[in-house]
Amino acid sequence: MQDLARTIFGPRSLIKLVSTHEGNYPLTFVTSDLQSVLKRIQIKHPAAQIIAGAAIATHREKGDGCVSTMLLATGLLSECKRLLEHKTHANVLVDGLTLAYHRIVAQASKLIIRKTDTQLDVIGLAIGNSLGGKLFDDDRRVVQGLLSEAVKTVGVSELRGPDSRWVVDVKKVQGGTLADSHVVTGIALTQEIPHDKMPRTVKGAKIALIEKELRIPDKKITRYEDYKFAFSSPQEMSGFEKSKKTYLEGLASNIIAANANVVLVEGGVDDFLFEYFANRGILLLRRFPHVEFERVNRVVGGRMIPYGLEITDEDLGWADLIEERKIGKQKLVYIEGCKKPKSVDIVLRGGVKWSLDDIERVMMGAVKSATTAARDPRLVWGGGAFEFELARNLTAYARRIKDRRQLVLEAVAEAFESIPGILGESAGLKAMDVTSELRYRHAKGEKSAGIDVKSGRIMSMSALGVLDLLDVKLQAITSAFETAITILRINELIVGAELSKPERSYLERIKGSTRKAFKEKGAIIPGE
Repeated sequence: MQDLARTIFGPRSLIKLVSTHEGNYPLTFVTSDLQSVLKRIQIKHPAAQIIAGAAIATHREKGDGCVSTMLLATGLLSECKRLLEHKTHANVLVDGLTLAYHRIVAQASKLIIRKTDTQLDVIGLAIGNSLGGKLFDDDRRVVQGLLSEAVKTVGVSELRGPDSRWVVDVKKVQGGTLADSHVVTGIALTQEIPHDKMPRTVKGAKIALIEKELRIPDKKITRYEDYKFAFSSPQEMSGFEKSKKTYLEGLASNIIAANANVVLVEGGVDDFLFEYFANRGILLLRRFPHVEFERVNRVVGGRMIPYGLEITDEDLGWADLIEERKIGKQKLVYIEGCKKPKSVDIVLRGGVKWSLDDIERVMMGAVKSATTAARDPRLVWGGGAFEFELARNLTAYARRIKDRRQLVLEAVAEAFESIPGILGESAGLKAMDVTSELRYRHAKGEKSAGIDVKSGRIMSMSALGVLDLLDVKLQAITSAFETAITILRINELIVGAELSKPERSYLERIKGSTRKAFKEKGAIIPGE
């Protein structure tokens, strides 16, 4: 696991050529994003699965630190393995690791750098660090510019909020180059305009947001039975059609009376209403995924109204322009010029699908890093300086411990020292040379001494301005220690019996037949 991660560590990382299957077809692509690799390769060793899970969890929480978590966890386990071979008991190792962890967390808060940079500068730094080494230089500059523009559009306060996962989304369009990508000051919808007579451009849009659907309700009575309408004569059927038309016209007239010129419906719309709204010059879009409809509401404002209820002018959202545009071979509906958009889209262009998918994963990780920076902007020196200073302090502290835990603390310090060594290797240096010089420089009190991967020399990070987020570092450290302690406490592997193919198929089928699954589908449960 360490060999898998060490070559993609740092800004000068190499890339992995991944060959896998998606569906019935083989897929081969290149990436330096460890999370993408871990999710596609088959990991059989149980301990390796635990390490991979910890690395992915760090990335999911903070948007970065996946490689650091794996390198630190494997480094700790390598050192502990050496002590186990010298007859050190596993419980002594666990106690030593716990002591080392508390010492490191306490010391980390003393290494915070007091900077006068604005929060947007810190967020830009976090985005750059997250993208570093995962994209080629030209692509990285384009993506960093797109993300920085998107963050400035929505504002720092939205990144700190509970709905930060919806702040930035990516819409991928094949064709063109990455340089053709752009930020939408609003949202780009993949919905098609359902009627030829409906306008393709609306200026000064007043937008009605209708939850669920705009038609005769068609929910199921039970799992197997829909609502049924039975007629004994043609006159009854004709009367039903007239009543249905009257009912739908009543729904539409409520919306038109509120002066809405754009209608967005989360669910389906009756075919009769397409013609009805088109004849009145009103644009209608339908069938949104629930999350996307929530994002639209965050962009245009207003209030989502269940169908059939009265709607007023105060409930309407607003946008300066709604326009259908052809991007490459795909049509998108742009909603732009909103007063205070709480979410924006980035239209990502490129020629190859797997490349767009990989860039999207990297971008969403960078957005998560921006969220982390907005919530906790504390910084520490990068380039391995932070890890080496922790190792130096832990070594000095170990001399005060009189029992065998001293050996564990020294082993943990060596694991932290190995991180700058691996970073140096990615820049073409010898790990032993890097460790020796950094040990000498930090002993002299140069707390910011680290590796400049561009020049391949040991330099002051304060002079270069190389900084990392403390929150990401702490998450990686916590995950690595938890992983190492968990694995050390395992004394036996128990493998459960494998289910037969019919048993596995049966379990998959009943997952969709639970009471909870029926409720999520809108089914009516008898007796509830």
